[in-house]
Amino acid sequence: VHTSVHGVAHHFVQSAFKAFDFAPPVAVPEQKDPDPEFPTVTHPNPEEGEKALALSFALADKTKAKIILANDPDADRLAVAEKQDSGDWKVFSGNELGALLGWWLFTCWKEKNQDPSALKD
Repeated sequence: VHTSVHGVAHHFVQSAFKAFDFAPPVAVPEQKDPDPEFPTVTHPNPEEGEKALALSFALADKTKAKIILANDPDADRLAVAEKQDSGDWKVFSGNELGALLGWWLFTCWKEKNQDPSALKD
């Protein structure tokens, strides 16, 4: 599921998924088009967590999606939430996302560089 929280990210996210041959995320219909009034949220900041992501949680539960991507209106920030085995949603902090991306980059690098001498000071 993806929400652009009444901002500009919808088209770009759909295009990016298509460019990589991924199935595009289901868009939160009430929030996919730009609207400077932000009628469905108190604050259009996905980092607010549950307040800003209520419609995303509902749609993800309905469609059985396990991941939510949420951009702020000008699309320069991203929040990510994952459905936990408990049924609760975990909204990752920026630090947690940074750690996950760092782990993924290092893991991919290790798979391509089996020679330990490839790692230099």
